[in-house]
Formats: sequence, C-alpha cells, structure tokens
Amino acid sequence: MTSQLNLNALRVFVQVAESGSFTAAAQVLDLPTSNVSRYVAQLERQIGQRLLERSSRQLRLTSVGQGLFDTVQPWWGALKQAEQDLLDQRARLSGRLRICIPSEVGPFLLAGVLADFAAQHPDLELHCQTNLEGPGVLAQDFDLALLMCRGALPDSSLVVQELCSFDCQVVAAPALIQQYGMPTSLEELEHLPCITTDTALDGQAWQFVLPDGRFQILNVPSRFRVNSGLLAGAGAVKGLGFAMLAQQGCENHISQGRLVPVPLPLPPAPLRLVLAYTHRRHLSNSARALIEYLKAQDDISALPRLVIS
Repeated sequence: MTSQLNLNALRVFVQVAESGSFTAAAQVLDLPTSNVSRYVAQLERQIGQRLLERSSRQLRLTSVGQGLFDTVQPWWGALKQAEQDLLDQRARLSGRLRICIPSEVGPFLLAGVLADFAAQHPDLELHCQTNLEGPGVLAQDFDLALLMCRGALPDSSLVVQELCSFDCQVVAAPALIQQYGMPTSLEELEHLPCITTDTALDGQAWQFVLPDGRFQILNVPSRFRVNSGLLAGAGAVKGLGFAMLAQQGCENHISQGRLVPVPLPLPPAPLRLVLAYTHRRHLSNSARALIEYLKAQDDISALPRLVIS
C-alpha cells in the first residue's frame, strides 16, 4: 500500500459504502457517477486490493474494504462534524449591532423583519433607533443606516445598496385645483403652495426624472413643512398645498375623489429605501448577515401609507 492515499478518494469511498451504490453516492457528493467510480478505482490501485464487490444487484465491501471503512469512517465523520460546528459557530451571531431606520416608514416596513432577525440570533444585541436625519446619523456610531432618499445621496463616502423603491405622484385636493387651476408645467409649481419636508430626506427639494436619467430639482414654496407622510397626506386632503406622495399610499384618496393626480411633463423621482454605511467602517459578521437578510426579503416594499417627498 502506498504511504499517501488520496483524501478525496477516501471521502468518495466512505460515501459509497454509506450510500450502498455509486449513483446514490454521486447524488450526495454532487459529482458525476463516472467520477465516483474513478475515485474508488484509483484508491484500489493505490492499495493494491479490491475494496468493493460489484454486481448488477448489489455493492458490498470486501474484507479489505470493510477494514478500511471501519478505520476511516469515524475519522471522516469527526471531520465533517468539526466542519459543521465551525459553520454553526459562524451562524451564531453575537455582540452588538446598532442600526438606524427612518421614523414612521421604517417601523411600518421593517418591524416584523427586524424582530424575526433578532429571534433567529439570540446571542446578538440588536439596537435599533428611528430618526430622519439622513446620512448624518452614521456619524453617531451606527453600524448601518436604512435611509429614505430621493435621487443620489450627496455623501460620496457612503456605501449604498438599494432595497426597494416607491413611485410617487403629485396630487392636490379638488378645492385647491379649483382655486389655483391645474398646473401643467414644473415652473407653475414654483408659484403655488406646496407641502414639503422639514428635515426628512435631508430636507431635499422636489426632484423629477429627466429623460436621460438625471434629476431636475424644483424648489417649491411651502407653508406646511412636515416629517410625516401621514401629516403630508392629511394636509393635501385639507387643501394646504400640492403634495408629492407615494402612489400606492394615496390611491384610496384618489379613488374617493379627495385627491386629484396632477399631470406633469416629468415623473417625480421615486423614493428609495437604501442601506448605507461608511467606507471607513469595517462591517462585522452581524452587519453583513443583516444586510443579506434584508436583501432576501420579498415583502419589504409593502408600501407605507402616504409617504412624503
């Protein structure tokens, strides 16, 4: 017997002996059946003895094969268990993970998702805060921030990954349109009362998507500035100003005649929910696991009610 046996061949031999056939072993190992046969034949050549008696009906170990299996199988089983233990250890996240999500919208979209993630990792301390400060929150020692934004984030030092986006619509109450008329250009909106953000979305002005994908910024007048989609929607229904709201969030008001869509030559830029962290921060395993978990969710885009731009 040669002094150095091929470890891959030993692994395949043990699996064949456990599975009872080359075909079954090939399925477990995710290898072609021909490769499995070749590994076993190679091992037999190295040893100089038959390890398996092959017939059309069954496969059985020879006395030499049984002796090799009895010697190798416990060792190989212990190695597989050690590998699984290492994988399990990596899966057991621990330590503290600090994240920030946007107020109002964040809990609506993410409460169940974040609770499920925390329940799956009982050794992890998940600290979750809500606010609307935008990218500036990452200066407060958060590991990750989930942000609502429109257009590109101004801070180029951030790593940004989009989770989902929401199409928007400019709307107004019928009474407001009766009073001011229906605007047909963006320039007209610059002279009409509008509802805008206070500090939400970094206090961004309204933005519309140009045909080339860039954004046109529109500074509109406002006497009703809020950080809440619910407040924006209520203000729009009361005729306090034209508002840019998430389409799905104001569908009921439109269908019931409380709000009217405003046709404009350019579509409003969509709202985006993004993951953000700084280039300077080393991402922990916990942060990476949360990012992958969030990206795997299919229902995050279940839209909140009335999101303001």
